[in-house]
Amino acid sequence: MKTSVIIGCCLLPFVLSLWQWQRGVTRSAELAAVEAAALQSPQAMTTADRVAAPDRRRVRVEGRVVGDVLLWQGTGLGGRPDYRVWLPLSLSDGSMVMVDAGRIAPDGRLPVLPHRLSGHGRWQPWPQLLTLSGARLGHKGVVDAPSREVLESRYGASLRAGMVVLEVPLAGLLASPFKPAFDPQRHFAYALQWLLLGLLLLASAWRLLKPGRRSHTLAMEEVQ
Repeated sequence: MKTSVIIGCCLLPFVLSLWQWQRGVTRSAELAAVEAAALQSPQAMTTADRVAAPDRRRVRVEGRVVGDVLLWQGTGLGGRPDYRVWLPLSLSDGSMVMVDAGRIAPDGRLPVLPHRLSGHGRWQPWPQLLTLSGARLGHKGVVDAPSREVLESRYGASLRAGMVVLEVPLAGLLASPFKPAFDPQRHFAYALQWLLLGLLLLASAWRLLKPGRRSHTLAMEEVQ
C-alpha cells in the first residue's frame, strides 16, 4: 500500500508537467494565429461565414447601431474603473454583431456615439469571464460582465458568435486589447518545474524503495 502511494506521488508531477506543456503549445498556437491574422487584409463579414467560429481574423464591419450601449466595467491601473464600450451593430446582411468600440479614458466621459459605425477589427471568441455571486450581468448600461445569454435572447438568432474588437477605437475612446494577455512561456516554465520536482521525488523514492534499503527498513520495523 505504501509503495503504491509513493509511486503515485512520484508520477503526479510528470502528469502535471505534461499538462502544462500541452497548455503552452496550445497558447503558442493561439498567439501564432493572432500574429498571422495581423498580416492579412481585413475582409467583410458576409452571410457565408455567419455560422463560422470566431478565429481572430481581421474583418471589416459597417452598419447601424440598433441597440443599447453596454459598458463593461473592469479594473484599470491604480484600481480605477475601466469601461469597455460595446455596441450592437446591424450588418448589411441582416445579422448583428457586438462591437467593442474602445475603452473610456480614465476619469473621462462617454463621448457621443455615432448611429452608424464602420471600421476594421478582430473577430474574437466571446470572452470567458469569471464573476462572483451577485455580479451585474446584462445587455445594457454598466455591467460587471456582458451576459451572452441575455444578449442572445435580446437580439435573437441573428446575433453572430463572438465579437469584433476595433483596431482603431471610436473618437474619444482608447483602444481595447485584442491580443490575448496570456504568456505561453509561463506554461513551459511550470512544466519544467513540475518535471524537476518529479525527478527529485523519483530519486528519493528509488533510495527508499530499492531492495537493500527496503529490507533494512523492514528489519528495523520488526525489531521495534
